[in-house]
Amino acid sequence: MKTFTLVTLTAMTLMLSGCKDESVDFGGNGDGGDPQTETGYLVMSAMSVTVADDAEVIPYSNGTKAAMTRAAGSVSEAPDNYKVSIRNAKTGEQTNHVYADLKKAENQRMPLTPGSYTVSAESPDYADYMAGTTYADWEKPVYAGSVTKSVIKNNETTVDDLVCTLANIRTTVTLTQDLQKLFMSDADAEAAGKEKLAVTLSIGDNALVFDREAANAGKAGYFKAVETANTLKILLSGQYNKAPGDATPEYVTVNWSKEITNCKAGQWRKITINVLNANEGNVQFQITVENWVYDQKIDVDVMRLYAFAEETIPDEDISDEGSPVVTLDGKDIAQGYTISGSMYDELLGKWTENLKAVVTPEDGATVKSVNLVFESDNADFLAAVDAAGYKNRTVPLWPENEANAPYVVMKEASTSVLTATVKDAGMSGFYQYEGTHTAKFVTVDSKGRTSYTKLNIRVTESGSTESGPGIVWTNKSGSKTYDFDTRYNHIGMEILIGVTSQTGFTGFTVDIISENVLPASELESVGLASHLDLINPGEFQSKLEGFGFPTGAAVSGQKTLSFDISGFMDLLSLLNKEGNCDFRLTVTDASGTNTKTIRLYVTKN
Repeated sequence: MKTFTLVTLTAMTLMLSGCKDESVDFGGNGDGGDPQTETGYLVMSAMSVTVADDAEVIPYSNGTKAAMTRAAGSVSEAPDNYKVSIRNAKTGEQTNHVYADLKKAENQRMPLTPGSYTVSAESPDYADYMAGTTYADWEKPVYAGSVTKSVIKNNETTVDDLVCTLANIRTTVTLTQDLQKLFMSDADAEAAGKEKLAVTLSIGDNALVFDREAANAGKAGYFKAVETANTLKILLSGQYNKAPGDATPEYVTVNWSKEITNCKAGQWRKITINVLNANEGNVQFQITVENWVYDQKIDVDVMRLYAFAEETIPDEDISDEGSPVVTLDGKDIAQGYTISGSMYDELLGKWTENLKAVVTPEDGATVKSVNLVFESDNADFLAAVDAAGYKNRTVPLWPENEANAPYVVMKEASTSVLTATVKDAGMSGFYQYEGTHTAKFVTVDSKGRTSYTKLNIRVTESGSTESGPGIVWTNKSGSKTYDFDTRYNHIGMEILIGVTSQTGFTGFTVDIISENVLPASELESVGLASHLDLINPGEFQSKLEGFGFPTGAAVSGQKTLSFDISGFMDLLSLLNKEGNCDFRLTVTDASGTNTKTIRLYVTKN
């Protein structure tokens, strides 16, 4: 038997975007008579009002944004109090029923004047909800739907295709356990009188707060769709532990925000907040939003950018048909991306938003390579790209190169969709150069098809996210940059330090911190101390220079320094000890002081 189905939002693959016209002729148009007085029939006997239960949706099953499907789920008959109305489109006359009415024998075949009729159905609380002043509430779904039917004289028209869909916006929030561990527990926050971990979702002035309990329970919040397309704001707040690793917790109050546009009635915005790189000392927050309605998944992440390698780029930028599509997560790539100082949280020393690009190959293909070709209206930016050694100002981004790790996170999903998220170091790199920088994505797939996509990155104000001189650690060739927040094995490690200042160095000290490998007694035996001043080295000058450190006038007042202390690794190996060994570099100029630590783990031979 055909069914008259009331469908929840996850079944929107069946959604009727508007009213559907259908005329059914069971024996001709008649042979005379007034069409306004003769009768046609609306047949209701084929109706069975059912409600489809929510079911899990499988997104991106073939790597495209049109791969959303609804898993099989059970259906149950709708309550008898669901409302059904039949309205004459021309005269406005309307009859109202409840589902129980339509089960009666006398309503199975309704005689009506020929014409166009709108048949509507809705949940019993729909009308009061739409007319009411409550715009955000827990577990409050409402449903509605309609079709248009043409009643023809002396003929029967069957109603068997009316689909009711969610009429408001459903939201849920998931906080991963990795993320929750980075925030003060609710008990401790309450005892300290501090704000607990929570996510506030809002549309306009209407908000719902998902605390740990609501998020862990999968509680659903519903928003009235006040506009055709609405903006959903996400605010993550609480007491964040910014101390690294197993160090004593150091909590600060944080408020991270994100906006999701184009939220519509009938959608389920399923929000997951995760943390990336939790074990690498470089925490990045990731907000993922899945829209399980219009056959697409919307990812909203934190991002980073960079690139490497050499490839010949054709002069003619015409994308091949079926080539990979490059988009900007959470934003319109055609509108570009703006970086400003307001996006940097000085208290945490982190960017609150990171640029993220998404590369989607056509079904059946994978991404073979991605290169970025840079242009800019800032000559200093182009000079920096040239100085970094990139031929034709082309930075290879994919295949993944570990040299990119300090600046960008590359991830390839099982669906072959590739994401590139710019890390804080990459964001800070862009922020140094005011102007408009154009990054052209040249993307090739496994079938040899190439696409060209331009992204304008606007830096509205230049500056530095750190006080004091800039400090960079690379290998000898400069092809790999190391992360000061990561600990590395000393074997085979190359340490080339580059330091820059706008005004000239006024201070440069090195502290060697190592209880097990280089205690004070061991340092004395090789003619060094745990605290060393490169500008005023005193008795340690010759030993410092022997290990590759510049001293005295070679440091004081200079604006650039580059020195290689890889030879120190041989000494560490000769000691044949095991444990942590850190070199803390503290450099000062007129703008302030910057401190970076080379973190090594020394192993025995």
